[in-house]
Amino acid sequence: MKKLFIGILSLAVFSAFLYAGVSRIVSNGNISSVPSWQVTCSSDKTVIIYKKNGTWYTGGLGHMGHKYDSWSRDEVAEYVCR
Repeated sequence: MKKLFIGILSLAVFSAFLYAGVSRIVSNGNISSVPSWQVTCSSDKTVIIYKKNGTWYTGGLGHMGHKYDSWSRDEVAEYVCR
C-alpha cells in the first residue's frame, strides 16, 4: 500500500511539473523600442518575452526561432512556462 501511495504521489508531482501553466502576464515596459511582458508561470518561474520585427524573443534565451513568429503572446507565454 505504501508503494502505491508513493507511486501516485510521484505521478501527481510529475504531472504538475509537466503541465505548469501561466499564472499571470503583466506589462514590462519597452525593450529595444517594443512592448515586453513579464510572464509568471504557476511554478513561480518568471520570463520576459517580446516580439521585434515579427520574431519572438525571451529575456534569457534570446531569439526563439522563426517557427514561433505566428504565435500570439499567450501562446508564447504558455510555451515558456512548460
